[in-house]
Amino acid sequence: MISILRTKAEERFAALERTKKVALSEKQEEEKKLSENTARLKALRLAKEEADRAIAKKGKAGK
Repeated sequence: MISILRTKAEERFAALERTKKVALSEKQEEEKKLSENTARLKALRLAKEEADRAIAKKGKAGK
């Protein structure tokens, strides 16, 4: 009787651990996507700032 209860408890614990692992991997995937998007937006912003500086410099040189 005790071994049956123990086996069931171990099965529940194992299922809980699998659920935790899946949830953790999903969270890590979301964090990775967020980080990649942030890096992409930063690169776009820096490229735009550089283009704006080049236009401003060109405008000053033309006057």
